[in-house]
Amino acid sequence: MNINTRKIIRCPTTTVSNTDWTKVNMLHNSWINCLLHTAEDKLYIGTYDGLGCLDIKTMDFVSSMKNRRILYGDVIYALHEGKDGNIWIGTSKGLKRLNPRTVEVQEYTTKDGLPSNYICAIKEDANGYLWISTNYGISRFNPQNQSFINFYASDGLQSNEFSKGAAFADKQGELIFGGTNGITYFNPTEITMPDKKPEIRITDFYIHDKKVKKGMKSGNKDIIATAVMDADHFQLSYKDNSFSIEFSAMEFFSPERITYTYSINNSNWISLQQGINRVSFSNLNPGTYTFQVKAKDNDSYSDIKEFSITIHPAWYASGWAKFIYGVLLIVIIYGIVIQIRHRYRARQAILEHIHAEQINEAKLQFFINISHEIRTPMSLIISPLQKLIATDKDNERQKNYHTIYRNAERILRLVNQLMDIRKIDKGQMSLKFQEVDIVGFIRDLYYTFEYQANARHITLSFQPETEKLKAWIDPKNFDKIILNIISNAFKFTPENGEINIYLRVGEDMSASQPLKHYFEIIVEDSGIGINPEEMGWIFERFYQIHNSHNNSNVGTGIGLHLSRSLVELHHGTIKAENNENRPGSRFIIRLPLNKEHLNVEEIDDNPVGNNAPVHITTALPTPSPTDEENEKIRSKTKCHVLIVEDDEEIRKYICRELASDFHMHECANGKEALTLILKKEPDLIISDIMMPEMDGLTLCKKIKQNVTINHIPIILLTAKSREEDNLEGLNIGADAYIVKPFSIEILRKTAINLIKSREILRNSFSGSQMQEQKLKKLKVQSPDDRLLDKVMKVINDNLGNPDLNVEMIATEVGISRVHLHRKLKELTNQSTRDLIRNVRLKQAASLLANQYHNITEVATLTGFTNIAYFSTAFKELYGVPPTTYMEEQQKSSSDEIKQ
Repeated sequence: MNINTRKIIRCPTTTVSNTDWTKVNMLHNSWINCLLHTAEDKLYIGTYDGLGCLDIKTMDFVSSMKNRRILYGDVIYALHEGKDGNIWIGTSKGLKRLNPRTVEVQEYTTKDGLPSNYICAIKEDANGYLWISTNYGISRFNPQNQSFINFYASDGLQSNEFSKGAAFADKQGELIFGGTNGITYFNPTEITMPDKKPEIRITDFYIHDKKVKKGMKSGNKDIIATAVMDADHFQLSYKDNSFSIEFSAMEFFSPERITYTYSINNSNWISLQQGINRVSFSNLNPGTYTFQVKAKDNDSYSDIKEFSITIHPAWYASGWAKFIYGVLLIVIIYGIVIQIRHRYRARQAILEHIHAEQINEAKLQFFINISHEIRTPMSLIISPLQKLIATDKDNERQKNYHTIYRNAERILRLVNQLMDIRKIDKGQMSLKFQEVDIVGFIRDLYYTFEYQANARHITLSFQPETEKLKAWIDPKNFDKIILNIISNAFKFTPENGEINIYLRVGEDMSASQPLKHYFEIIVEDSGIGINPEEMGWIFERFYQIHNSHNNSNVGTGIGLHLSRSLVELHHGTIKAENNENRPGSRFIIRLPLNKEHLNVEEIDDNPVGNNAPVHITTALPTPSPTDEENEKIRSKTKCHVLIVEDDEEIRKYICRELASDFHMHECANGKEALTLILKKEPDLIISDIMMPEMDGLTLCKKIKQNVTINHIPIILLTAKSREEDNLEGLNIGADAYIVKPFSIEILRKTAINLIKSREILRNSFSGSQMQEQKLKKLKVQSPDDRLLDKVMKVINDNLGNPDLNVEMIATEVGISRVHLHRKLKELTNQSTRDLIRNVRLKQAASLLANQYHNITEVATLTGFTNIAYFSTAFKELYGVPPTTYMEEQQKSSSDEIKQ
């Protein structure tokens, strides 16, 4: 088979021209792999770089080969001339058929059924079939229907890999192919094809290379309801739209000759490479896909396997989402139409708003004018009052004088602040700066709050960075800033809290010119802090903080606004922030340290001397005389009255005025009061409405809902004067509603009358355990009393029965359940269930007080099957758990024995 290449380029005996040499040396630099001498006396030359054709007679290349070479770039290993005259070419890129007349080339690769594109040898049998050896088995090719049948080592070949050019056909038609493990020798006529029909199945389904099993979910849906092999429908979410499917024709002896083809939604069939049984898809759009798969084994085809895959869309692309989008679109269009229609009305509303602003401005101006008028009578009140304080030595009147004086100054302070804000708004506030010792200035202000700090047990400290610091301020207005900030800290700091005042000096070269050198005043408290959402609003005019510590709006909302305005007039800044890693907040005031930023007209030509006292223009509360604070006033009655008021001034005043009539007790908020009431019931409660922790309306509601204390009369004392506020208080059970400012005599008479009325109208039924003999002594006159007698008898007779319920009482008494509930609500202000529970708890309290039984026994004796529920109900009624109640009763008994 090997041909000496020198014979192809050998020179003739005669001298030839240079042109002749060029013709015969055309393949001089090519590596020749194979030669084919055809019946037409043509020599086909296969090289590593294409195919050439040489005319043997003329030793010239065939002119039909355009550049004397075709398949340029292909490595050719085998050549064969077919019976039909076509040239079959084996290359490294598959099998090719060449028509010598037309020079047309047709290619066959693994996509067409070849086991490998690397062709080693080609032989033809008597039936016209081509036998092709490759580096992965032997293939039989039928040129008529252009189909391949492949054979592998599992079919009896020496191996799957064959050698290039190692093939031979003898005269008997037998074929021999040489390979890496010997030769394969066979007679093509004796090779039979098994007629076995493949059976195709889906063996595995992968989502992101993870096997799918029964019960697995994609999104919120099961992917399959059965095993993968039996499934005909798969459900996937839009996130799992990349998946792989593995098929099997159940051929385990030689699976590499199986070819799988598939179709999606009845489209064209797509063939996989022979031996490949896995197909992958990625990023499929949501929808339902119908898959058809079949397998081919030689000339045998399997039945078509059909299954479907549904990829569900995301919620925002689902049908109902699109419906909502449509509805929203309609709504938007409708809104636009309405907006256009309302445009005219909006213009009118703007005009009305401008008009309203003008009216508000007129109202504010009127109030300013009235404020000017208020200052004169306030001066006439304060001045004579100061004289009375100085001359009248009566201690009782001195208390009243100081109360009047403090509250008169409060009114004056509010008027002054409002007038200052008005001046700033109109640009009429002009400051006069003086050089002042800031340390001494703040220390003088600090001393004014010592009494208030001691009274509320608040630690107040002033911590300057230096003992003396000179700075330029307006002393007549700067004190308003500090006093407002410190007052605000006291307002929101609870008892036993802490307020610290810091004074520091610093530099900030990135700041504007006046604040490059600055001094800083920090007022830090341990109070409730500031809600981050409200941080940007607290300096706005009339804005009031509302939070859980203080259910009502405190103050007027002008103090911080005035402080910020005055700080800005001092060319400084003020900000608020919450403390880090601890409760409370702090206000930081930063002011220029020198006077370069001041105009000549802003500097006071007559500065305050070094030893001159600081002039504090803002009135502060002055302490009351304390020498008579502990004086005890003897009460005319044994009645106890509880005052619930967060304003200490009013609370002390009411207690002092009513002390001659009642034993007075006081609380600062509703939460503290409720705890005290449950421990020791007062005869009357006087409560404010707006208080921290728990307001007066909530306190009143809780008292009226508790059967053990709902008989206590309540007077609501408040500044809310609207009719609807009055109705709200009376609707939740308040016995009287008195509006501030109030007459102390009206309050006194109202309290006396309510206590007397309750004593006269007190019902003999209190919800306590009734014994049968006591009930017999009652002279039952009315039908309501007879009904109540029957109900109590049933309850007492069945007190230890856990099954005692409304139906049993209604049956025993002989009345309908609805009528029974209505009558008991009228007579006892309790539902039937509450009446049963409260009578049981009263009896339980009596047994616990006797200390003959433990808690479990008491609960069982009184019909409670759940100890936890018994403890909860007992605490709700008596304010303490059963264990604590027993300990208190035991301690009380021990104290009586000792006495």
